[in-house]
Amino acid sequence: MKAHTILATVALLASFGTAQATRVLEQPERSYELSLELVTLPSTASGGISFKTCAACSYTTHVLTAATVYTVNNRPMTFEEFSLVAEELQSSSATAEKTFVGLFVDVTTLRVTRVSMLHR
Repeated sequence: MKAHTILATVALLASFGTAQATRVLEQPERSYELSLELVTLPSTASGGISFKTCAACSYTTHVLTAATVYTVNNRPMTFEEFSLVAEELQSSSATAEKTFVGLFVDVTTLRVTRVSMLHR
């Protein structure tokens, strides 16, 4: 009986040692949350989207692809529909300031995978 208890204790302690193994997390995308006024959209779906991470920062440009996904208020859209909504919202600086754009960039290719816009 004592041998079973000792064996069970050793097995339990051995399992604790493996439970704390180091885990490496991969980051497939880098995300940016910006005001619409800091974003410049391209005229075509294969162009580059330029943005500033702050008002005093310089512009950064990343390329869109045919696989880039566009959403407005969590509703999927084509690039053309997305561009029309963005253009309308950018026409008023007060609205553009209150509209948020989420940009998701693949860390390996530096291409934009998703663009989402949230407004009221």
